[in-house]
Amino acid sequence: MKNIFDELTKSMAQSVTRRRVLKKFGAGLGGMALLAGALCVTGFGQKYYRLGGAWVGVNPTYTWSVLFAPSDPLGQTAAARPILKYFNDQFAGLLASFGADNLSDATGEIKMVGPDTARWTLISYAQVTPHQPGDLLQNKAIIVSHGTWKFTSEDTAAVLNYTLDIYLPSADADGDGFPDPGTAPVLTVPTLDNAKRVPIL
Repeated sequence: MKNIFDELTKSMAQSVTRRRVLKKFGAGLGGMALLAGALCVTGFGQKYYRLGGAWVGVNPTYTWSVLFAPSDPLGQTAAARPILKYFNDQFAGLLASFGADNLSDATGEIKMVGPDTARWTLISYAQVTPHQPGDLLQNKAIIVSHGTWKFTSEDTAAVLNYTLDIYLPSADADGDGFPDPGTAPVLTVPTLDNAKRVPIL
């Protein structure tokens, strides 16, 4: 009986020891993975900026704000939700040329493609605002904006170089909200902005 008890005790001790070793091994692997990920992001000494936070951007035609929601732990990809806050007569005239008077919120994604540069694509809609009960919200154009976002510091992006490709609603024959493959924009507008992060004031 004593031999059986000794064997059971020895077996349990070995099992506990194995678990401790495996736990330490797993923690070591996890630490190595985090370190490797961090080194990938920094480029082994070269800094990559991270996507995230709230920003306000401007150009002479309009002012906008955007929220970045990172979709990976290292902030190299993010969902983007820009909202146009103000536009001048020139942009109002552009909307009016399509029979619209307002622009929907935009949505899209952004991804770091270099140490300080990200590439993004957004989609929004030129719309007619309902003014009385029974009026329908109408889309008059599909606007796909795409370009690059260049960080100059953690809190500034001095160069947003992008294009607004504008499509008629008829370019979306299947009704999925996107221009159909192979359709061409009726108008392309090159644009240059700058942006600043909204800090804790």
